[in-house]
Amino acid sequence: MFDIGFAELLLLAVIGMVVIGPERLPGVVSTVGRLMGKARRFMTSLQGQIEQEMKLDELNKKIMAETEDLDFTKNTSKPADDDEFDDDEAAVPTVTPTHDLPEAPGYTPKADTQQVEQTDDTEKS
Repeated sequence: MFDIGFAELLLLAVIGMVVIGPERLPGVVSTVGRLMGKARRFMTSLQGQIEQEMKLDELNKKIMAETEDLDFTKNTSKPADDDEFDDDEAAVPTVTPTHDLPEAPGYTPKADTQQVEQTDDTEKS
């Protein structure tokens, strides 16, 4: 990124000592170092996200190219006689359940309990 050698760092340190002062220089250097670390991490994560998006885009293009090669308009399993299939509802079998579904363990329906209590009260009257 930056080509900074030892001579440049020494020059920056001397200028920093003169401008900022020796008391505040360690805090400023620490803050600048933290900000540079955050910037590097941000740039690295941004680069990773861009590479991931590029890979996804390439994969999407590859899938689209493969699906264009397939011809979905051909239907080879079409019956010879189209009149064979009627829109008659009687031709569609209906399934009726022969028993209730099992209830969850430990479940006691309140509606059945109330009906039993009500029928007991009506029988007593």
